[in-house]
Amino acid sequence: MIHVLADQNLYKIEELIPPKAALSLYDPAEGIPDASGFDALLVRTVTHLNKETFPDIPESLKFIGTGSSGTDHLDNEYLEDQGIMLADANGCNARAVAEYVMTALLLLKEKYQPGQPFGKIGVIGVGKAGSAVVDLLEDFDIECVEYDPPKEERDPEFKSASLKEVLDCEILTFHVPLNRKGEHPTFHWLDEEKLSGRAFKLVINAARGGVIDELALMKFYVEGSVNNYILDVWENEPDLNTEVAKHAFIATPHIAGYLEQAKINATKIICDKMAEFFGIERVAPKYKNISKTVELAHIQYDLTKLLTRLHPIKGYDAALRDLFDRPDKKVLFRNLRNEWPYRFEFSYLKIRKELLEEFPELKKLGITGF
Repeated sequence: MIHVLADQNLYKIEELIPPKAALSLYDPAEGIPDASGFDALLVRTVTHLNKETFPDIPESLKFIGTGSSGTDHLDNEYLEDQGIMLADANGCNARAVAEYVMTALLLLKEKYQPGQPFGKIGVIGVGKAGSAVVDLLEDFDIECVEYDPPKEERDPEFKSASLKEVLDCEILTFHVPLNRKGEHPTFHWLDEEKLSGRAFKLVINAARGGVIDELALMKFYVEGSVNNYILDVWENEPDLNTEVAKHAFIATPHIAGYLEQAKINATKIICDKMAEFFGIERVAPKYKNISKTVELAHIQYDLTKLLTRLHPIKGYDAALRDLFDRPDKKVLFRNLRNEWPYRFEFSYLKIRKELLEEFPELKKLGITGF
């Protein structure tokens, strides 16, 4: 039997924890938990573990898992030097992020360019999330440019576009980890220098806050060389810059990867890695892929109304904007992330067939008919 301390907001953690693991839960809003006496600690991106926040690592603690694709909230070098095995859920939410990006693109196109082509899209970071974005863009016959020099170095079959090629695109979407050090740092990758002298229809960041210099982005938006931007992640999150957010076409509280299937996958992945590390039995699979029929009233729909009904992106946007002038916006930001129900992946949604025939974009998203 191992003793596990886990973030209470890890989805379905009580159902997915291995049978030979004694589970205790902590509330991340109360700060870094006391892990004394525990063998494993399971966290989310809201828990930042480094030498300053987690200076006294208990001798009992051997494993830290995060239910996220990225690990920029963890000081990997420090924790590994203390003998900790680290695990993440890389790739768990790739499809969710791709659907967020495509939904946002369609909403913007319907508002500003109905019937017009998107233009060339630069995908910066072509890991699992970026690759899922590329796949979905290709389903819509949208030309994209893949930029990922680190991937080119480790994958002989991948050829990255040049910096000039990606910055010549009309739209940029970011899917990189936040790295402040190393050969390929990504902190403020899109900065004033890269924005100067160029024009972009749209910039999307659904990766990590800090990959884009938000103040520089807002400056070039106000000056007119950036037509629109969409941000799901923020510098100093959850204390987001509300002035930056006010100018965004869509502003959401770090929920691009929030999907029923993605959240189950994330918890299951880190629980399975933990079970493997400690040599204990994994939990037996309990979940089947269940489709969800969305009953839509027989009224006149346009694509914007349908997308808003099928994806909560605009609901999150409206709810986030309601927080801008609140003194407790940081707490409310977290509550938005934790308390809204997760949506279903498009491929698990069913709507009336006549709507799919009228709006083929929905079929390309993976939605089926009944």
